[in-house]
Amino acid sequence: MFFYQTKRYHFFFKFIFFAFLAFSLLAEEDDFNVNRLPLGNSATKYDFVAVKLNQIFDTAEKQHILPVDFFERLKTKRIVMVGESHTNNEHHRVEFEVIKGLVEAGQKVCIALEMFMPHQNQPLQAFIDEKFPATEFMDSTGWYDSWGYNYRMYQPIFEYAREKKIKLYGVNIKRDYVSKVGKMGLKGLTPDELKSIPEIDTTSIEHRFLVKVYFTGSDALTPELFNTRYQAQCLWDAAMAEGVIRAANENPQATIVLLAGSGHIAYNLGIGKIIQKRSGFPFASVIAVDVPQKKQETLMETMHKHRKTEKDENEKKDKMPPAMQKMMASTDDTPHYIVIRSLADFLWGVPDMEDKPAYPTLGVRLDEKSENGFALNIIFPESIAEKNQLQKGDIITAIDGKEFKTLVELKKYLDTKNWDDPIQINLIRENQKLELKFDLKWEKKTAE
Repeated sequence: MFFYQTKRYHFFFKFIFFAFLAFSLLAEEDDFNVNRLPLGNSATKYDFVAVKLNQIFDTAEKQHILPVDFFERLKTKRIVMVGESHTNNEHHRVEFEVIKGLVEAGQKVCIALEMFMPHQNQPLQAFIDEKFPATEFMDSTGWYDSWGYNYRMYQPIFEYAREKKIKLYGVNIKRDYVSKVGKMGLKGLTPDELKSIPEIDTTSIEHRFLVKVYFTGSDALTPELFNTRYQAQCLWDAAMAEGVIRAANENPQATIVLLAGSGHIAYNLGIGKIIQKRSGFPFASVIAVDVPQKKQETLMETMHKHRKTEKDENEKKDKMPPAMQKMMASTDDTPHYIVIRSLADFLWGVPDMEDKPAYPTLGVRLDEKSENGFALNIIFPESIAEKNQLQKGDIITAIDGKEFKTLVELKKYLDTKNWDDPIQINLIRENQKLELKFDLKWEKKTAE
């Protein structure tokens, strides 16, 4: 009985201590910090780690490792999942370095892509086989039909794959399926559609909580709407997991590198858990951690600073042995960011882009071309379009004096724009012709 109570109280105080640390680390965050949640691996989910800028942290070994050791460890895996924030060039750089590093370490590699679906594998292979010019990649593979993010962020990866003859696999599921399930749940699919989708599992409490945290950036969802959205997320994860497993089965000597959003990979609760249950293939997850350029001051350092005067510190330093003074003087001041150790198997510190996308977007949704032009059916809040007086219902007739035959042509042109570039938009609003001119400026969002 005493042992039981002691164990119970030990757990209680451990939980309280962890909760205090978590609260302290999250105190200045607007929402839950998705990188510091006690989820996933039970051996590591209560342990914080400091990921250093431009270094790789092995969470199993609890230490930073050299790139050569990192790639040797990845070579033992059949599947390597690399998480990305879709508009962050630093994350795409990590994806490229993982692929290149494995190839240079002598490993055969295939690439599985969230950006494409299996029915697009044929044009992807035609690209690798150089059956059409590299400049036609977007048109020939249906880039804007299935994805739509700025191609320039992914271009080095695809060009390297073409150079090295690396197979590409689309592993996503039809957008219509995910959309239907997101609105109505699985009951929104026809019997034939239900037969064509993979089995989904919605029983993981931790995964459900993780998805809820990701959704905190959206408007509050009713329980019913969250349940359908959660089913859609699980369908998404299951489709990509089974797509990666198929690629691994088709290429028994290769490591399959999956490129997907970090939300599908974090804590190994999404795609990773399905790979483990349905294949047994050894896998690893890699997530880029955004590290501020300046060294962070920890909570304890802040408290210590306020508690101790400079005189106290000098007196304390004088009492230290010379060896300790030397060690303190050489303390590593490399910028770092604190995350939970269970976040991924490997954590790669990259420069924090402060939420600035790699390239500008207007922040609108356009209809296909009508007789007059391209109608704006959605203007996203706080977007460049909203800040520069574009309105829902406006019809774009030209950009920078150029007219476009299709929506894809217009999107491709907009994707050539960089931050601070000028733009001129000709449009029709309530039967009146207008011309708007402004620069594509980025403004960091401020906390309310």
